[in-house]
Amino acid sequence: MSSKKDMRRADLIMPYQAPPAPNPETSTDISSTMASTLPMAAMFLRNRTLAWASMSFAVQTWLSETPAMAAAGKQPAFFSIVFAAISVLVGQPSKKQFMSFDNFKTNDPFADTGDDDENQTVGIVHIRIQQRNGRKTLTTVQGLPKNYDPKRILKVLKKDFACNGNVVEDAELGEVIQFQGDQRAKVRDFIVSKEKGLGVANDKVKVHGF
Repeated sequence: MSSKKDMRRADLIMPYQAPPAPNPETSTDISSTMASTLPMAAMFLRNRTLAWASMSFAVQTWLSETPAMAAAGKQPAFFSIVFAAISVLVGQPSKKQFMSFDNFKTNDPFADTGDDDENQTVGIVHIRIQQRNGRKTLTTVQGLPKNYDPKRILKVLKKDFACNGNVVEDAELGEVIQFQGDQRAKVRDFIVSKEKGLGVANDKVKVHGF
């Protein structure tokens, strides 16, 4: 049998050369990398914890900067402190903004805005419970002030009560909100509450039984 001839040429083989060792005077460490990255992340997320962490890395990088690193043409470490300070200033505000129930109000630009006593009076809000098939019940709310949107109120209360509901249009009663189950007490508390609800007077709310 014939053996294969080795066609490799020894003069074309390139010997392995180890990469040059990094210069500790000009190389960057993890602190400088974090000092340049964390401020942008803190400003994007509006997170003060990341902002103060970036300030710590920036100060550490600034104090450990050598003349050789400054002469290497890279970004001065002092700039990282400036970016970190900006990220602290634009952090998440301490005050929490809660949704106002004034959003439930509907404004009609063509409505009469006079101060007549008839326009200022609020009718009686009726909360009733109806028996459905079997043990199932239905809670209805009728007579809410006209300046509140029943659909928006239904959307919020369905989430709070963890139940289904809808708004039906009645020829005599107008818009009526319906909830599944006996929700009379919860609906009344919401209607009369001045802090978390509509702020209707107690004598203007009437709860009915079966």
